Amino acid sequence: MTEIENRIYSTPPIQERIAGVYTDITQETFESLLPSWADKIASKYPRSEPVPNWEIDVETVDGVSIIKDAQPRAKIIHLFWQKHPKRQNVKGMRVRPDRLVFHLVREEDNSHKFSELISELEEWLGLWMEHFGVVSLKGVTLEYVNLLNEQITPQFVSPDGSLRIGEAFSLFTNIPGQRHTIIPPYDCILRLLVDSKMPCYFTVRLMNQPIPQIGVRIDFSVASLAQNKTISPQEALEELRFAHKVMLEQFDCFFTEKAKESFA
Repeated sequence: MTEIENRIYSTPPIQERIAGVYTDITQETFESLLPSWADKIASKYPRSEPVPNWEIDVETVDGVSIIKDAQPRAKIIHLFWQKHPKRQNVKGMRVRPDRLVFHLVREEDNSHKFSELISELEEWLGLWMEHFGVVSLKGVTLEYVNLLNEQITPQFVSPDGSLRIGEAFSLFTNIPGQRHTIIPPYDCILRLLVDSKMPCYFTVRLMNQPIPQIGVRIDFSVASLAQNKTISPQEALEELRFAHKVMLEQFDCFFTEKAKESFA
């Protein structure tokens, strides 16, 4: 295990950890088997929370995105949560025709660990594949939602409430020119190629954190998806472990030494 992999932070700014595996299940099969899947997981994920997701048809013509049909369609995302003594949504399972996803949400100062996330996948992945007749998978995603704000990282908030993001995030430490005071809105995205054969990509997205908590949201994601890819559940779990190593490496790169010292 490398030094980076062995490094443990007691107070990282992680708000949520999300891990998913992807495949193709027909809508008809998914809808017919969903009720019995809900029954199967009810002892551990008893709370159901259907979430509407609105979609519109968009096509690209000569590099320009054009709306084909302005009439939005609603699709239901089925989200299940474990019981919690304070009725909080902390450990969740999300199912759609093309994916199985697990959520792990921060509790006050407890940002939890990757081991908790992958243990849920180890427990349920095979059962989910068997239940829905999934033969192979197309890849995985691992996402970490980080928040820099007065509640989670007060060490980078000035008395006037402004965020000193340049002290925490490496992308903003060397602003060219004479003017270095960074103010909202924040909005940028960067994608890095990790492995062209797998394939695997790392994406960092920085954006404003919604009201009421003024701050910035930094999403780290690692994806190994490909349309014609076929991998086994064991290979998917290995890709998630690899994704976690990439996540640790990029966390170490994108946060400043001052930030990492404050997270330790």
